[in-house]
Amino acid sequence: MEQLEIVKRYLERVEAIYKGVPLLPSDNKEYYDDDVISFFIHCYHVRDWIIHLNKLGIGAAEVDEYINNNRALSVCADLANGSKHCRLIRTKRTEDQPHVSGRERYTSTYGDDLSVMKCKYRIMSNKQTIDALDLANECVALWDDFIANYRSI
Repeated sequence: MEQLEIVKRYLERVEAIYKGVPLLPSDNKEYYDDDVISFFIHCYHVRDWIIHLNKLGIGAAEVDEYINNNRALSVCADLANGSKHCRLIRTKRTEDQPHVSGRERYTSTYGDDLSVMKCKYRIMSNKQTIDALDLANECVALWDDFIANYRSI
């Protein structure tokens, strides 16, 4: 599914940000923050692709039940919708609106021309802190499992 492939490419970007990316003097450090949020927006929208393509023969209620039964996808959904729409008006899947609660940036400089920046992000949800990369990996694994289970039926 094309949307899940997009999500996996965004996951590679988030993994690269955690490992360290070259930082040019002209780079805006917030680009990396945008990549992390974009991952979760695209990841949640796998839901819409499953429903609208309807290649798995399942409806919105089944997909939503799966999201609601998996904490990682529930956090992803509320983080995505809250980021995209500023705040959630419809019913949240989590108790509190998830948000990026912290970011750590480490920059190493090598000579005059090369700097490498590593970042880590924390997501706050229901008074718990979750590492963004751990959450991202769990979400992708859950979507892979969901699609594989329906394809095998």
